[in-house]
Amino acid sequence: MLRKIIDSLGYAGFILILLGYFYYSVYSQQWDWKAQALVLGGAVLLVVNIIANREKIGLFLKSRAARHGGAAGLSLLLVLGILVLLSFLNFRHHQRTDLTEAELFALSPQTRKVVSNLKTDISVLGFFQDESRARPFEDLLKEYHYLSRRLKYELVDPQKDPGRVTQYGVQRDGQVVIASGAKTETIDDFSEEKITNAIIKVTREGEKVAYFLQGHGERDFNETGAQGFSLARDGIQKLHYQVKGYNLAQENKLPADAAMIISAGPQVNFFPNEVDLLKQYLQGGGKFLLMVDPRTEFSMQEFISAFGLGLGNNVVLDSSGIGQLFGLGPAAPLVAEYADHPITKEVKDTMTFFPLAQSVTTQTSSLGYQTQTLLSTSSRSWGESNLEGQQASFDEGKDARGPLHLAAVATHKEEGSSQAGDEAAAEARFVLFGDSDFATNAYFNSAANGDLFVVTVGWLAAESDLMAIRPKDPKDRRVTMTLTESRLAFWGMVVALPLITLVGGIAVWFRRR
Repeated sequence: MLRKIIDSLGYAGFILILLGYFYYSVYSQQWDWKAQALVLGGAVLLVVNIIANREKIGLFLKSRAARHGGAAGLSLLLVLGILVLLSFLNFRHHQRTDLTEAELFALSPQTRKVVSNLKTDISVLGFFQDESRARPFEDLLKEYHYLSRRLKYELVDPQKDPGRVTQYGVQRDGQVVIASGAKTETIDDFSEEKITNAIIKVTREGEKVAYFLQGHGERDFNETGAQGFSLARDGIQKLHYQVKGYNLAQENKLPADAAMIISAGPQVNFFPNEVDLLKQYLQGGGKFLLMVDPRTEFSMQEFISAFGLGLGNNVVLDSSGIGQLFGLGPAAPLVAEYADHPITKEVKDTMTFFPLAQSVTTQTSSLGYQTQTLLSTSSRSWGESNLEGQQASFDEGKDARGPLHLAAVATHKEEGSSQAGDEAAAEARFVLFGDSDFATNAYFNSAANGDLFVVTVGWLAAESDLMAIRPKDPKDRRVTMTLTESRLAFWGMVVALPLITLVGGIAVWFRRR
């Protein structure tokens, strides 16, 4: 009886080791105490079995069967080792590919950056009673979990676990709670965008503020019309920044909590005290985004040139006719050429366009700023200096020949910055666009215009995980047919084609007989 018990210990030990590996690779996906206990317990049982049967094992190893079976055993162990290694590598270095054109079943680049760069543990709890509603949530969160071990998800049945419902203040079935430490965020209707935004919110320390300058005829970030900036405002708020207006001339001081300052389409020059304050802001490692439309009274060349930037004071025209794709004329140059920069890295494979824009130049900065251009128009474009007549043409010696630059950046690492603990945060960053129309509500969702604006804001914020393209909406591929076309399709595909196949089959059968 004792011998049978000892012999069964070996089988039990082997089973425990397999269970430990299965629990580690499938369920916990981390080497926690349960997996360790299973493997260690199995190893102890195997050792006890080997010690108790050492005489039998010794005799067996000296037998002819052991010598002949040794090679087969080693081959089997080698195959098992390869399978275990492949399984381990597949778990640690998996690759998932979405073959749909718009990557409808893959997470967006922004989500991948946010989740991959997590520094704290995140728990996502879905409260679902109905399994059919829980399945899409689980499928989506699996994609999140593949990106980071720091993110874990769990399905909770509100009826079976009322304690968790009370703990997180869940009000209704279908709510999702995102928790990081003491911070929690609850969303009603889950989606990738809402879950990612909640993750950003619970992992950010405090809430930063982006200020839009007012008092110079700038775009209104609360206006929902075609010329407003409400979509741009929403894009910034989705990065969990507060958006506020600020009149620098009236306040005559810099906002103490400004993460960045934006001037979107000023029509007149800044006042001298505003210029001094903006210079002071940038010297302290500030972030400034200036978007200047052509044919306005804004001509702050002295201020801009101090940072190594300049405006062309022209209107960029593109004779390629590509603007007709967007229902616009030659005054909407299309951009497909991007410089190598963190801003353009995310949009380099897309196109942007700039209705009624002026060119941007770079030069030597008297303040020691480093400059770089970002966007270039095609070689068939030029900067028209005189757009008074009905017809515009390139005038040698007066107009600037393309390709022309429509945006540039100036950066400088200021010494003695209060943010010196973070090099990116301490770096002064100045972005200049020769157009603000591209980010208005009329064009924000056209081409990659909105992506370019949001990525620019993310770079100014010195947060690399915010610099990514937003999720794309699936294309509408419905086919609209007239009544006659639908009838032809029915009689051709549903009636005629099967009938021809049937007649052909019968004819072949008769001929073979």
